Amino acid sequence: MKLKKYIHLLMLAVIGLSLSCSKAELLSPEPLKLVQLNIIGTSEVDLEYLYKDSVIAESKIMNSNGINLSRIITINDQEGDLKIRKKGTSEILLTKAIAAAPFEQNINIYYDGNKIYNNTISLGIKGFALSGELEFLIDGVVFSSNSGAVDKVSTILIDKGTTREISIRKKGGTAVLLTKTIESTTARQNIVYFFDGTKIVDNVKLDPPVNPSNMMISARFETTFPNQFKGVDVDLVFYTRLLSSANTVVGTKITPEIRFTLPKDGSFNAIELPPLPGPEYIYSFDIYEKGTNIEPYNPGSPLTLTGYTIKPNEGRVTSAYVNYAEDRINFEAGKSKLMIITDSRTLAVVAGTRSVFISGGKVNDLSKYFQ
Repeated sequence: MKLKKYIHLLMLAVIGLSLSCSKAELLSPEPLKLVQLNIIGTSEVDLEYLYKDSVIAESKIMNSNGINLSRIITINDQEGDLKIRKKGTSEILLTKAIAAAPFEQNINIYYDGNKIYNNTISLGIKGFALSGELEFLIDGVVFSSNSGAVDKVSTILIDKGTTREISIRKKGGTAVLLTKTIESTTARQNIVYFFDGTKIVDNVKLDPPVNPSNMMISARFETTFPNQFKGVDVDLVFYTRLLSSANTVVGTKITPEIRFTLPKDGSFNAIELPPLPGPEYIYSFDIYEKGTNIEPYNPGSPLTLTGYTIKPNEGRVTSAYVNYAEDRINFEAGKSKLMIITDSRTLAVVAGTRSVFISGGKVNDLSKYFQ
């Protein structure tokens, strides 16, 4: 009898202790913590931000400053989820885990209408197109197009730890002229190009001359007489002459001779030119077949007229545009130039002989587009 009473009292004690623990737990619930979410970025559509199935913030496309939100939420020791969706839809674009610490947490949101990215880089595009319009694509989608000179910076969306591909093509075409891989780890990346209407030369660099007294020129040759041009590599042989000299006055050939070879395929070549004798002098040049003193042209209209004969220029004529400073080789010590050099003809009667002098024509200095 006494044993039964003892067991009964023991059971009551255990039940009482259990109830006491439950009450203590109810009186001491798991503490909540505060977290501040800083949401920054850009979006092409209005977005909503949900936490615990409730909308806690909205961002609108009309905001010219992009997305810049700050909200305080409550969270326990376990992670919560921030969800992002287009306004007016139920599809969740991104779910972001929110930890209980630290108090301030930053979230980057860059949405292009198809995908949310968490990072951006700046892409500088600098170049020049002689003709046509170029399209710039990212992963096959056009994001910009330009003709002529361009110098701009575009924002490229990219996830951290990944790459994206930039490509360039001629508008209306499908052939890719240039591709470049963009890395997420470099904040500023650049594309520098020259487009001649057919192909692109990228990574155009205007390296300074080795001798700071000289001037470096990178040039390509274009003929204005395609029907008479033999289609060969050409040499420019340099002379100096007074700017005030008439076009019938022979120039002074530079000694030792300077021959500057420019390929027939239109690619660029580089050379350093020495200083001129003085500020009143300019450069002129003759155009020959590479390695010869033979003009690279066949006679015929419009290069020659009846009774006129091609004669060695001997530095006489500087340019058909000699009166325009921008259309000749202007010497600047220590500078580097990017040029397109064309040919021209001058008809003259010298010592009673009707002569055609072939010389440098328009000099298109593209340097300003790459500085």
